[in-house]
Amino acid sequence: MKKPILLAVLLLFCMQSLQAQLLKKLTGKKKEPADTEETVDEAFPQLREKAKQADPTLIIGGDDRALIDSSYEYDVAVYQESEAFQGSQRVIDGGEDIVVYYSSTAAAFCIQLTSRSTATRYHFYGDFNKESQLMLAGVKGFASGDKSKLELKGMEPVYPGEIGYLSQLTRTGAKKVIAGVACEEYVAHNLRHDPRVVNTNHAKVTAYVWIPMDPHSVFPGYSLMPGHFKQQIEGMRIAGSYPPVVMPLEMFLEYGNGDKVFTHTTHIIINERRKVMLTDINK
Repeated sequence: MKKPILLAVLLLFCMQSLQAQLLKKLTGKKKEPADTEETVDEAFPQLREKAKQADPTLIIGGDDRALIDSSYEYDVAVYQESEAFQGSQRVIDGGEDIVVYYSSTAAAFCIQLTSRSTATRYHFYGDFNKESQLMLAGVKGFASGDKSKLELKGMEPVYPGEIGYLSQLTRTGAKKVIAGVACEEYVAHNLRHDPRVVNTNHAKVTAYVWIPMDPHSVFPGYSLMPGHFKQQIEGMRIAGSYPPVVMPLEMFLEYGNGDKVFTHTTHIIINERRKVMLTDINK
């Protein structure tokens, strides 16, 4: 009886020893991939850069000299809705949902628009301190855009298809209060042959827009702009034209074929900080 018992004890001891050795080997192997990764990472840094590339579903081109951030913080949000009409008939699912963000700590703003009919998103970022602007368009999780140098004379942070009227706006003298903000009316008349009327199937005839009289009322960071922008803006205001610094709180666009688009502000939220990512366009 003693031999079988002794054999069993020896066998158990050997099994424990083998398990300990196996565990040591497995534990040692777990460290190897990390060591290997560090070696490859150091020897081939291009692999490390490739792993950290931006989401390929958001492609940004344009001027490489224009500097943009991956995210911005704002604390004023202006919510708007637009409705489309064919003659006097309202278009079901026509128009857009719009949010305009402004900052009180930086001279920067953002426009976000979503088409109800196509679900396409359009985002515009304006950064006066970095003197850059970015336009993005996205649908179904894919987006692309172009960045460029921000210049007031050519800047038109307009809604898609509405190219050419902001730079032509002139003050009419009419005034009214919208969502608690004192506004004044501007108007523009475009002809069908106007070369700036592009990306739309029908040329605009008339655009009536209501813009805050004091930009600070919705864009507190307005005062933080570089001096040369302020001089340009003051010159434009004295001349009676519209500097594209704050977006209209109300718009009425009437086209040559009778179509109309009416945009109005539903509410304004202030002192509520929000972080907006460029990748939000794909959410």
